[in-house]
Amino acid sequence: MSKERDSFVAAKLAKMSLLEKCGQLLTFTWRGAYLTPSGFEQITRLHAGGLCLEPYALETCKNLYWGRSQIDPDFKAPKDYIDIAHTYFNARGFGVSVTPEELTEALNQLQEIAMSRDSGIPLHITIDMEGDFKNDYTAGRVLQFPPPMGLTAIGDVDLAYQVANLMARQMAAIGVTQFYHPVCDVNINPLNPEIGVRSFGDDPKVCAKFIDATVRGYQDAGVAATIKHFAGRGDSATDAHDVLDVCRGDKKRMEEVELAAFQAGVDAGSWALMTAHTIFPAYDEVYPATLSKKILTDLLRGEMGFNGVIVSDAIGMAAILKKWPLPQACAMAIKAGVDTILLKADDESRSQCLFGIKRAVEEGDLSEERVDDAVRRLLCMKYDQGLFRNAGKMDPEKTRAIVRSKENVDFSREVAHKALLVVRDDKNLLPLSRDKRILVIEQIIPYEFLGKDLYSHPHMFCEQMVKHSTNLILDDAGFHASDEDVEEALKLAKDADLVVMTNYYARIEKEGNNQHMVKALKDAGHTVVVVTNFPYRRGTTTHADAVVCNFSGSPDSIRAAADLLFGTIKPYTTTKMPVDLSAEKDLPEEKFAPVPKKDEKKSGKQVNVWGGKC
Repeated sequence: MSKERDSFVAAKLAKMSLLEKCGQLLTFTWRGAYLTPSGFEQITRLHAGGLCLEPYALETCKNLYWGRSQIDPDFKAPKDYIDIAHTYFNARGFGVSVTPEELTEALNQLQEIAMSRDSGIPLHITIDMEGDFKNDYTAGRVLQFPPPMGLTAIGDVDLAYQVANLMARQMAAIGVTQFYHPVCDVNINPLNPEIGVRSFGDDPKVCAKFIDATVRGYQDAGVAATIKHFAGRGDSATDAHDVLDVCRGDKKRMEEVELAAFQAGVDAGSWALMTAHTIFPAYDEVYPATLSKKILTDLLRGEMGFNGVIVSDAIGMAAILKKWPLPQACAMAIKAGVDTILLKADDESRSQCLFGIKRAVEEGDLSEERVDDAVRRLLCMKYDQGLFRNAGKMDPEKTRAIVRSKENVDFSREVAHKALLVVRDDKNLLPLSRDKRILVIEQIIPYEFLGKDLYSHPHMFCEQMVKHSTNLILDDAGFHASDEDVEEALKLAKDADLVVMTNYYARIEKEGNNQHMVKALKDAGHTVVVVTNFPYRRGTTTHADAVVCNFSGSPDSIRAAADLLFGTIKPYTTTKMPVDLSAEKDLPEEKFAPVPKKDEKKSGKQVNVWGGKC
């Protein structure tokens, strides 16, 4: 098998032009469900190696990445430069709900386009399906599960394997070939704004067990696992989308904590790894891991023995872009050891990045041998996954069977139930009495992260609460409640015996969550019960009288929390808090309230404040 593969890949590589090779090193995004000229040409003219599926509805050059354009204004286009078609849809326009069967057909079409290229090379199709608010496909009742921290709360490693395996089988049937997961960051900083429940916890030994199970679960179903964000962002106090962070753990701490978790993923045989846009002075005082040969080649490949595909985190984050223009950063990353560059809302800069890599080779800044090595790794992974034989041949009916399977649906609900944890109930308010008049306040989950159907919609929590009682006043609020939202809640609460509200936290919502609304209601003398996805104080807040943590903003977890509130299901006694919260006790409340970030508007373009990938 290995000799056949190596011979096949060598023959492919020998026939590829330099431009085709450079294109293989780029993973572009694909949003929505239908083909546009730019979507077509990024495959055919820019020779894309892969596509990353996005929930942000529409492909558009107006879709800035965290408020920033990715264009390098000083880029000098070479004579052979190709500028593909562009799309100028409204970046904040609503997308459409796409069933799993329809998505299967769409990905088949994309693979057929790729296979019709002269190179005959299929695409790798990647996605984030971490759980909570990092599920990048949520339509058509697709099965969703709690994020890593919810699984460690349950404490069952075998269950974690089953979750990973089912998720991979489901997405593989659709045509997905790679998950940007599992997160291997050990979340030792409770104030970490970016990782949180995406991590398996703060104990590297526990993380290692669940990382191993997750990698095996994915890859036993044929989907490439991608351990991330190397060399570890669990100690971060900033978001790489905004700034270039420095994690100052010394080598001893890094080996015992951060690297121990990643070594578990390497030892489990993970086919891929994603880099962090973070400086780790213990190994390189100058460059972030994404651009560091010392970290990627010397440490990761040399000392840790990783032989898989190295993926960059989204290259257009401010951590990179504020210092290095995108075309230069792409070439630097490949030279350091990255095999494929992830480009996100970088629609206008796609051609610049491709030709930036090609020019670096032509001018001698990047060796063609390094490019060949990266392409070889990518083609070998595609070969091992059977993509040269099977790409574009997925059966929508098989997709339907997995997603609609009663056994799988019941399993999803069971896992959501097991992940429920009553964090606090000092006044014995639970289960709720149907005789009490309850004001229910539900945060509106951003439209991009909803399935846009009756299973996954903005009022799932209210819908489930009504199944238990009609003695309710239903209200909603922004993910970060406005002053008007708070004023309305205070007014409605006067006619209620108690308030039940959600206080989810999502790192992509820069203004924060609804801690301030909880405090306002308590200050006005009301009893408040909170449902949150976040076990840290940003979610549980010291002001609430009772708190239920479900670890996830996905449909089954939201509905299970409502069932628990009314006592129709009980919490599992085996489910435990998966992190040590003692470090929070001495921190002031304001430390847990994110500072609102104003949108940056440039060039008159509409801003996409989401844009965050990994």
